[in-house]
Amino acid sequence: MTLFLASVRDVAEAETALLAGADIIDLKDPAQGALGAVDSETARSVVDVIAGRVPVSATIGDLPMRAEAIRGAVLERAACGVDYVKLGLFPGGDPQACFEALRPIASHMRLILVLFADALRTFDAVAAASDMGATGILLDTADKHAGSLLTHLDPSGIAGFVAHAKAQGLMAGLAGSLTCADVPELLTLSPDLLGFRGALCRGQRSASLDPASCASIRALIPRIGAPAETKPSATMTEAAAQALC
Repeated sequence: MTLFLASVRDVAEAETALLAGADIIDLKDPAQGALGAVDSETARSVVDVIAGRVPVSATIGDLPMRAEAIRGAVLERAACGVDYVKLGLFPGGDPQACFEALRPIASHMRLILVLFADALRTFDAVAAASDMGATGILLDTADKHAGSLLTHLDPSGIAGFVAHAKAQGLMAGLAGSLTCADVPELLTLSPDLLGFRGALCRGQRSASLDPASCASIRALIPRIGAPAETKPSATMTEAAAQALC
């Protein structure tokens, strides 16, 4: 089954996403970049409000790949009580040094390495994430104005990523300006999660979460434990969800 991850920037949005049925609440400030970080107080407040009802993940920000800075940011974010800490594999810097710095602490927390389809590295980042001890890996996009994930990689390439990640024992996630129209095709690739921000808002990704938009995405992703023959949502058919999109 595929989980529905909703990126939120504050307590109010977290409550909206939870009410809509999000499986994972992901803390991210869209005004601060692709993986913009919220402040520590907000992170702790969201963790308190969610109170273990669903997992909470959080980004460390659009940081350069410098080992000391990355390690410090990961530790600070983990101290907020989130279930998963996400760090991006941004261009430049020394990613190998970052992986070595994180290896000793990876066994004490659940790390998610984020790759960018529009800025892929030449080395095998999936294998590197597994070797580091990461829990999962997310394929995303860095430039949110340059189209969705499917603009940068075709389905066969994305399927290869998912298969490679799972073969390495990693949770495999997909994100990157995904829309309602992307969901059916991506579900056939069996990712462990699909992540959304812009599609949950009425307008740009920097706008507030819209309950109807969140519900339309939820309706397209079958809930965990739902019988295969049932509709994705008891209150909204797939056709209705597509119409809202």
